[in-house]
Amino acid sequence: MGFLDRLSGRVAAYDPVDEEDFDASNGYEEYYEDEEQSISPIRSVDRGEVARIVTVWVASYKEIRDFAVEFRDGMPVILNLSEAPDDERARIVDFALGLCFGLEGMFSRISEDVFLLTPHTVKLDSHGSDESHDFTH
Repeated sequence: MGFLDRLSGRVAAYDPVDEEDFDASNGYEEYYEDEEQSISPIRSVDRGEVARIVTVWVASYKEIRDFAVEFRDGMPVILNLSEAPDDERARIVDFALGLCFGLEGMFSRISEDVFLLTPHTVKLDSHGSDESHDFTH
């Protein structure tokens, strides 16, 4: 007996059940009725994920508002101080540290001139060594 003979024998033996013969006593009919009533439209779910990171180049202490407002509103901020003079840079970093402390965020040094301000609602994962790195060389 070949493959097609066996397949045709199984198909012929199959007797599909008509919808009229369906026994609704097993609860399927009730399930489908309930399902139709509970259908709701698809909507996005807010998972608290970061959708935006703000990068700000600050050259003087007068420009701290540019990143302070964004950080206060819950945005992670990359603060680039490469254009700030040393005396201004120290004041800006002190302010940023105070801002992070006051809002329970994190202040991380990325390089000599770049810092990351992370709000308390954002978890920062770091991979590799726990040692601080000196990127100036």
